[in-house]
Amino acid sequence: MADKQRAQELWAARQQALLELDNWDIHARAAIKVETGVYNVGIRWQRLADDSTILLEAPFGQGVFRIESDASGKYRLRLPDGRVFENSSAEALLEDMIGWSLPISGLEYWIRGLPRPGSDYSHRLDEGGRARSIKQDEWAISYLDYLARQESLSLPRRVKLVSESVTFKLIIERWQESVIDASPSDLFPTFN
Repeated sequence: MADKQRAQELWAARQQALLELDNWDIHARAAIKVETGVYNVGIRWQRLADDSTILLEAPFGQGVFRIESDASGKYRLRLPDGRVFENSSAEALLEDMIGWSLPISGLEYWIRGLPRPGSDYSHRLDEGGRARSIKQDEWAISYLDYLARQESLSLPRRVKLVSESVTFKLIIERWQESVIDASPSDLFPTFN
């Protein structure tokens, strides 16, 4: 019983520290399984407090989907053909435009190993107070592996998210602090 209590104490401290982490630049690869097939994508997610840009890159020049959000609460989706769509829900925007969706609003927390605030959840912890799994918002999130980011704070490296219609496997290759003064060309290079 003491081990569970200690894990809960460590979990409470981790949650506070992870909530303070709101700037990141993540490079990852993912497999997304939906009714229409399996898609392998590269992911680049840059977040600076309230501003966020997620690039979903299909291999071999099949296109880049760009999802942006800011403090206004609006999400913009830029399709590979250059069209731009806007909605107050990233999930609804993806569903409307590409026929399936990812849990972007929850992923913002789940990617750090946290439950999304304001929604009921259940969880299991490892002995170090890190999430082994979280069930929330009709998603089952499993944390398969962590990597060390700082001495006392490790972040998820391999995450599997499962809903009724989508399985999303994510391998984070690099977590780093976002560069605040990065220019758009640094984030999204163009080729001449």
